[in-house]
Amino acid sequence: MPARIISISLVCWLAAAWVPAQTLQQLQQRLNMGKAAPAAPVPAGRGADVQLVERPWEQITDQQLFEHGKTALGQNPSKWHHAETEHFVIHFHKRIDAQKVARQAEFYYDQVKKDLLAEKDRFDRKSHIFLFEKDAEWHQFVADAKFMEWSAGVSYRSELYFLSRQGSGDFAAGTLAHEMTHCIFYRFVPRRIPMWLNEGFAEFESGAAYAKFKGIGGGNRGSGRRGEADFPLQKLLAATEYPKDQSDVHEFYRTSERLVRFLITKLDRSRFVPLVMKLADGASLESAVLEIHADKFKSFDEFVKRYEKS
Repeated sequence: MPARIISISLVCWLAAAWVPAQTLQQLQQRLNMGKAAPAAPVPAGRGADVQLVERPWEQITDQQLFEHGKTALGQNPSKWHHAETEHFVIHFHKRIDAQKVARQAEFYYDQVKKDLLAEKDRFDRKSHIFLFEKDAEWHQFVADAKFMEWSAGVSYRSELYFLSRQGSGDFAAGTLAHEMTHCIFYRFVPRRIPMWLNEGFAEFESGAAYAKFKGIGGGNRGSGRRGEADFPLQKLLAATEYPKDQSDVHEFYRTSERLVRFLITKLDRSRFVPLVMKLADGASLESAVLEIHADKFKSFDEFVKRYEKS
């Protein structure tokens, strides 16, 4: 796919003056094991109440992984730290990174749930997020999983794999929000869906989710990518792989987002998920629209004309 915050306990802080680094690290791990980490205050409504509980792999409540998750975990789970929230299991090296991602993940989950008008998701397990820290480790994983070698973040079904270099600040915030939306959307629609729908929904949600999380935006939806949203519609609907030309890639994403935004905000939002399920069953957009929105459109041409005017 084209691609922190934790306070140290007072005991560990005072001990740092005289305890060797390795011993101090062990002490911190014992103090944090099985408990929610204390976190610096964040504004209410932006993941402030997310509890990230660290445990050994053997004690993680949901150990079910897809094939790429098994590859990421490897034969030695102890090389990772593991912690979980209500809906996610996070595998990490720096807890400060895990805490930040945990807040965003649960915040985005709530946003997707709200926008889909859903009472609960359709998934019976937690989503796993792997936060790689070293380039070499990441590139080896990407090669083993056969992902695009230039990827900085990849989602697969309900799992997310991400390169979070130490000191990278906002973790390539746009990429993280986009890929995280993919794995969350799968929890509500755990089916294979058309490429334009998968990418379009991720663009629609992530266009404003990070800004809303940080409290710096008005919540208007829209892709932040460059380029025009005028990728040919029929070509978009038929696409099973990404365009080769980079300018076409931008247009593909922007047009996908435009179409999803039209389906959600210009038509009946409550019918979006039923329409998605029709598409997941193999129906064309034409047949799905004419069935789900039979009271609005007598032909697909009517739908297209209204979409093009939006």
